[in-house]
Amino acid sequence: MVQPKTVRMKLIKELQDAQLFNANEHVVVALSGGFDSLHLATWLTDGGLPGNLQPKVSVIYINHQLRADADQEEQFVQTWLEAHRQRFAHVAIKRINWEEVPQHGIEEQARDRRYALLKQQALEWGTRIIVTAHHQDDQVETILFKLARGAQLSQLMGMPMQQLRDGLDIRRPFLNLAKTDLPQLVKQPILEVIEDSSNYDQTYARNRLRQGIIPELKQINKGFSKHLLKTVDQLGALLNLAEPLLAKQAEQMELGTFSWQTTDSDLQILILQKWMKNQEQYEVKDQQLYQIMQLMKNPNVNRGSVQISHNLQAIRNKRQLTLQKVINQSDLIDNS
Repeated sequence: MVQPKTVRMKLIKELQDAQLFNANEHVVVALSGGFDSLHLATWLTDGGLPGNLQPKVSVIYINHQLRADADQEEQFVQTWLEAHRQRFAHVAIKRINWEEVPQHGIEEQARDRRYALLKQQALEWGTRIIVTAHHQDDQVETILFKLARGAQLSQLMGMPMQQLRDGLDIRRPFLNLAKTDLPQLVKQPILEVIEDSSNYDQTYARNRLRQGIIPELKQINKGFSKHLLKTVDQLGALLNLAEPLLAKQAEQMELGTFSWQTTDSDLQILILQKWMKNQEQYEVKDQQLYQIMQLMKNPNVNRGSVQISHNLQAIRNKRQLTLQKVINQSDLIDNS
């Protein structure tokens, strides 16, 4: 077994190489009260980081108010924060208030509202940096989930250690650590955590991956996770080689000079993915991308739209492709 000191020093070396933190920054930990985020909040404030890496740390907990045990979870977090208040520059507990719980797309809408609250609170504290506790196990799960769902090649690269999203600077320092490594990062064991009851709901595909499929794959080869991530790294290297071409074509897409009629469809998908990434849109489905391609290639229309999410449309205006936020129904583009 690797010694805790070795795990901590290796992580510090990775953070230094990636320049992920510095002493002039103010970061906000997205706390859930679960095993992962409690270890993140504790590690960041344990005093184990070198002075030049140690940021100012605040913490926010968001109650989605979607589960029967949500209030119990919030009470646990509140008690924990009271016991550790001196560690943090600021603390906040926020609730997502639903006038009516949506029947469709609830995970997407909950995610959007969560990020909106994170951004609002971070800006009030004078920062845009959000730190999450995603680790290597989450990375493997995310890659398999996207592969099973039919993901874009760029999405199969998994989560980056640093990502700009909706005006936020998201940092994930634990991405190269297994979940079992996290207890070795903190000075004192964390004995109490809150368990999300939905983690055991087998109607969620991610839970079936986490509890059934991934353990079975590790029975075939105990090094499955490392092998998968190494293969993904190799795919990433190939994408990096193609990056200059994709960037140039995405720029033409932005300017409205892209040749939709003559460019190969598979290449169009990669370029469109690049264009979407430039717009900070990372969760666009393949079906939507194909719909955009068909819309832009159609010689019989000059104007139309494709719904990307509940509040976002891709708009065609002659040869120009843009994204537009949907505030209310009157903002919807009529395709007729």
